[in-house]
Amino acid sequence: MEVELDVVPQRETVGQCLQHWGRSCQRVWLCQHEELFKDEPMAPADWDRHMSWRRHCFEPRVCFRVVRMLSIWEAWVLAASLAAQLYQLYLQPRPGWPVLVSKDHNQVFVLTSFALALLMVFRTNAASGRWWEARTAIGRWLNVVRNSQRMLLSWAPPGDAAIVSEYARWNAAFTAAASYYLCRDESYLDVYCGDLLTNDEVAWLKRCANPPVKVLMVMSQLVARTGLSATERAEVEREISAGDISLGALERITRQAIPRAYTRHTSRFLITYLTCLPFGLGAYMGWLTLPVMVVLTFLLMGIENIGVQIENPVRVLPMDRFSAGNKAAVLLMVQHAGAVTAVMEAGLSAALAGKARPPAAPVLPGMRPAGAPMVAAAQAPGMAR
Repeated sequence: MEVELDVVPQRETVGQCLQHWGRSCQRVWLCQHEELFKDEPMAPADWDRHMSWRRHCFEPRVCFRVVRMLSIWEAWVLAASLAAQLYQLYLQPRPGWPVLVSKDHNQVFVLTSFALALLMVFRTNAASGRWWEARTAIGRWLNVVRNSQRMLLSWAPPGDAAIVSEYARWNAAFTAAASYYLCRDESYLDVYCGDLLTNDEVAWLKRCANPPVKVLMVMSQLVARTGLSATERAEVEREISAGDISLGALERITRQAIPRAYTRHTSRFLITYLTCLPFGLGAYMGWLTLPVMVVLTFLLMGIENIGVQIENPVRVLPMDRFSAGNKAAVLLMVQHAGAVTAVMEAGLSAALAGKARPPAAPVLPGMRPAGAPMVAAAQAPGMAR
């Protein structure tokens, strides 16, 4: 992980404000504000719909937004198809003009289509691998916040109640701080840390170059002040370090893209293929080449665009859901810690007094009851000899 220094953000100039305004207009036109590729968590009802026949149904609203996102290249391919048809009808029949639209040209596309398919498959597989690695790293955060908080609640002596409570505040804010740092969106701190941290603490995190690392440092120092044994502190620190390792993996993914030469060559190959394809299809399909090429452009460019979108997973993963879920997990553990202790103490007292015993488990055919000799079990009906 790169070492960063805390810096104070400078005031924006007029030029920077204009650049931000231009980027916002671009986001509107490219439908990025619609979050087309957002991977929301799946509920049981969502899984039922995902596996049913309805997944094949056409979604006009989503399709229109994707078409608008790809409208520049669709217009380009449509213009190339129109030029090919006009050339075939009016210029190619004239003497001296070369034959550009011919059935013989399709052999070129047959020979090169496999290379295009391999490039697109490898490109999307590499992007999906980055997505899954990021999702695994973020999933590790939930284990970190739950395990470390559970250890402190169970092991810390009663005199460290204030430290455990303070640790819970920063533990619940860790995912939101990491989401703010990775997505560069202050709303994560404002929404999910506003009721956890003070205004000065939130402002301090916003001034930090790497807020989640600062949160982990606070958590480590709080653990060092508890009355835990050296072994117990080492176990809690191991969980904190796991959160830092996951953060480092996400930093690596967000800071280093798939080699640009690979991405650009795949994209340019695809655009060249679609631009030249009408000169082979036109001899077969005539004016039907125009709508066919629009559909092919939508399908093929859509695959390439999906690979580009999921290449940066933090833009498509539901970081807000992760921030809210991890925060709720910590707060609920602290809230129910007293009830868990009371239930445990009541059950232990009853067990020591001989008032409570677990019900005897039924003995199924072929099972050896507790205390029965092995020979008897071997002779039970249904046992394999």
